[in-house]
Amino acid sequence: MALITLYSTEDGIERLLAQPGDVRSQAVPFADISLEQASPEHRQVFADYVNDLKLAYDIAEAWWEDTIETQKDLGLSQKKAIAEAFDVRLAGPASNPHVVWAVRGYWLECDRVNRSIEANRAVPPEKLLLKWLIEAGETDLVKLIACMPYWPVGLDEKGEWC
Repeated sequence: MALITLYSTEDGIERLLAQPGDVRSQAVPFADISLEQASPEHRQVFADYVNDLKLAYDIAEAWWEDTIETQKDLGLSQKKAIAEAFDVRLAGPASNPHVVWAVRGYWLECDRVNRSIEANRAVPPEKLLLKWLIEAGETDLVKLIACMPYWPVGLDEKGEWC
């Protein structure tokens, strides 16, 4: 079954790819590195991420369908049940802890790899986590990630991702 969402995947992609620039220093811009041009370390992180995200997707999709079904059992129409489910869980199916764990963990892993290689080979985490999914044709996973209203990470007092 297709992932149930209220919002535009394209809007979600645009929002998520733009957000980190609001908080991250842009003094040294990232190079535009595709998956094929990426370091072996980044490619491995991406492969592991896709595997874990596919597992998280299966869990989140079933959980989200049950969440909507519960609202329907309370007498709501399909449309209202979806709206109510999103009112309670703003990220919809992406609010499932398995999805949040994968996104947050691999964001921080990408950042760790970036710190261990030459600066000109660094890949923005949002690119690895979303743009490369698009490039890889992982449309179901893209739709899931695009449900997130924001990335589940922040910056600590040193300006480092946490």
